[in-house]
Amino acid sequence: MATRAEGDYAVLIAGGTKGIGLAIALRLARPGARLFLNYRGDDRAAATAAEQVRARGATPHVIREDIGTVRGAAAVIDAVGAATDHLDVLVHTAAIPSAGALAEQPLEEIAECLAIGGTALLYLVQPAMRLLRAGSSVLFLSGGSVDLVLPHHGALAAAKALGECFVRYLAIECAPRGVNFNTLRTGPVDTGLLRALRGAAAGDGPVAPVTPDGRRLTLEQIAETAAFLVSPAASMIRGQSVMVDGGLSTTVRAT
Repeated sequence: MATRAEGDYAVLIAGGTKGIGLAIALRLARPGARLFLNYRGDDRAAATAAEQVRARGATPHVIREDIGTVRGAAAVIDAVGAATDHLDVLVHTAAIPSAGALAEQPLEEIAECLAIGGTALLYLVQPAMRLLRAGSSVLFLSGGSVDLVLPHHGALAAAKALGECFVRYLAIECAPRGVNFNTLRTGPVDTGLLRALRGAAAGDGPVAPVTPDGRRLTLEQIAETAAFLVSPAASMIRGQSVMVDGGLSTTVRAT
């Protein structure tokens, strides 16, 4: 993969104004880069995220659209295309908790969770193919609940499993174009999404477990791994699911 010039670097992050998405945005932000941050509804968080990206020397573009619909995702790509003729990186981190038991949850809630957390990857990638070029990377954020049955995670786990399937197929289909696809699975990290899944209030103590080495996974550690996976150094990692969780998924403590 070719290395892009500093002022020719364009990144789209779906779900990029909070949590893991914002951490990745800040890690990828650099002078001259353009960061397109998609979000669904929290204007205050979007404004704060834009300020943080700007402080890193990058140019932020916040795009308020619901990528859980074909029309909304296309509108996001249209907004990006109006500002640049290419995308070097597309990252999907968007998700909604939709906590509950699959046999009892309203089907409308499950369908929304599947659309935003999984199908939206394809909703974005299809129109983005006109902007993705040889050397571009697409990264999908997933988690251990795809393999582990965790309480109240069913809808979100199904969404992420769907996205991971898309990644594997897209990685092979788009390889001749030089566009790479991978999944980054993350362990539990203290975000609003995890707190919602676990019913924790803002003032509660840490909700993420301690890893086998006695530490907790951080947003910055996830962002470092994401930055590697979308870099030229990872060009021969294709269609893979890479786990960053400090070893939690290899122990019973992961539940």
